Amino acid sequence: MTKNRLIITLGILFVLLFSTGATAGDKLIIKPVIDTAYMIDTNFYRSAANERTVSTLTVSPGMEFGYRTEKSKVSAKGFLNITRYDDLDSVPAGMTSSDDNDYIGHNLMLSADTVLFTRITAGLDDTWINTRNPSERDEFDNFIDINEYAINRVRPWVKYKISDRFSAGLELNNTSIDYAADIEEDSSQSGGKANLYYELSKFTTIDLEYSLWEMDYDLTSSDYTSTEYKMNFSSKFQYFKLAGGLGYHERQFDQAGLKDLDTISWHFSIKGQNPPDLEAGERPRSYMSLSFAQNFNNTGNGNEYYRADRITLLLGHLFLEKLDTKIETYFQKSAYEDDLQNRDDDTYALSGSVAYFVNEWVTLTLKSGIESRDSSVAANDYDNAFVLFKFTFNYDLGSK
Repeated sequence: MTKNRLIITLGILFVLLFSTGATAGDKLIIKPVIDTAYMIDTNFYRSAANERTVSTLTVSPGMEFGYRTEKSKVSAKGFLNITRYDDLDSVPAGMTSSDDNDYIGHNLMLSADTVLFTRITAGLDDTWINTRNPSERDEFDNFIDINEYAINRVRPWVKYKISDRFSAGLELNNTSIDYAADIEEDSSQSGGKANLYYELSKFTTIDLEYSLWEMDYDLTSSDYTSTEYKMNFSSKFQYFKLAGGLGYHERQFDQAGLKDLDTISWHFSIKGQNPPDLEAGERPRSYMSLSFAQNFNNTGNGNEYYRADRITLLLGHLFLEKLDTKIETYFQKSAYEDDLQNRDDDTYALSGSVAYFVNEWVTLTLKSGIESRDSSVAANDYDNAFVLFKFTFNYDLGSK
């Protein structure tokens, strides 16, 4: 099924790209890339009682492709992730070795859009990822399993410019999750979103948003239908971009006995960089992002749903045109719904990194950090520290 969807996506991307023809001003980008990362976690399995130090070696060869015409553009990235684990502590009796989890994953990202007519722009985005990282499943992820799965997100969209100030947008969404083993349930989430935009000025836009989606699980977890109504805004200043929204989210479960959920949903973010406008290949000297959000998680095997309040901060500065330094942190409060143990989790993470640009093709990165979860259910507590070394080779084969 996933392979068929990928073939269909590639076909649609091809049509979108070449529907307007080629011109002398077309731009082509081809870049082979290879990442090699070595990471050590002091508590790899995020356990409250049985901490194990594990190393992870990941080799990721891949390719970046981009092509732009006067009216259309397409971009694609594809990587293999060859991942090997090794126990640096002795393996407790009755437990499996970490290298039993060795696997080859992948990341494939495709995006295209084109101006079909003077007032109509259409596009398609598709990501297909095979991983053991649970955070790929949900924006508000609070799970710690390392089960292998494939996730495919497809989003066709169209935007119609009604007048100089009004426009409307419509998109469809489908997300499928398929596990490599029958440890968790496969699922499919399908729905859509409609927006009505109004440009208050050249730099500020507000919109009304209506979203509807259905979640379908393969086994015992309850299917559900979610509906969300929001008002959003976005605004741009010289150095900063602001975005936010306030809405109402209600979720109805199909399974009898499960309490339906509802909450006020909102988000706010500010992003900034200096200089505000970058030339091709130029890096910002300073940059930051700060975001706040509240909503439910979408994926909840075993009917594990919670309202998440999340704060994320990133600060970065480029020293001497060669050293890119970052500090990243987040905090998330997860208040579980319909949970007999009244579970509430506080999870935070803090990390710092330095990337050294050896030349325009080679980058060396060192990153270290901590993460911790304090739960009202003691068995869900954990503390972990990590260090990461990464080598990146990114060569431009002659973009034009």
